[in-house]
Amino acid sequence: MMNRLRWMSSIIVVVMLLLLVGCLSVEERWEKIDEQMQQEIGVKTKDYYLSEWGNPATRVKAADGGSIWTWEFRAYGGAEGWNKILTFRPDGVLKEFRREYWPKEYQ
Repeated sequence: MMNRLRWMSSIIVVVMLLLLVGCLSVEERWEKIDEQMQQEIGVKTKDYYLSEWGNPATRVKAADGGSIWTWEFRAYGGAEGWNKILTFRPDGVLKEFRREYWPKEYQ
């Protein structure tokens, strides 16, 4: 009986931990992406993002000879979505990252 209680309480603890890990808010997930992207500035190149993310929705030539690429995602008829905007130096290395995110309004 005591072993069964210990086993059941262990399962409950594991389930609770799994639920907590999955409970990051959307903003917390974006903050983690922001942190990761900051580490990629000056390191990753256009070729890396093309292979990882596919073709961007738009490509614009920057005044300094570099380029600005935007990847887009839309859901719920545009009520939720994001833009990931990457600015590259003329040599193709990531110079800046920014993102726009808008949530779906839940009722």
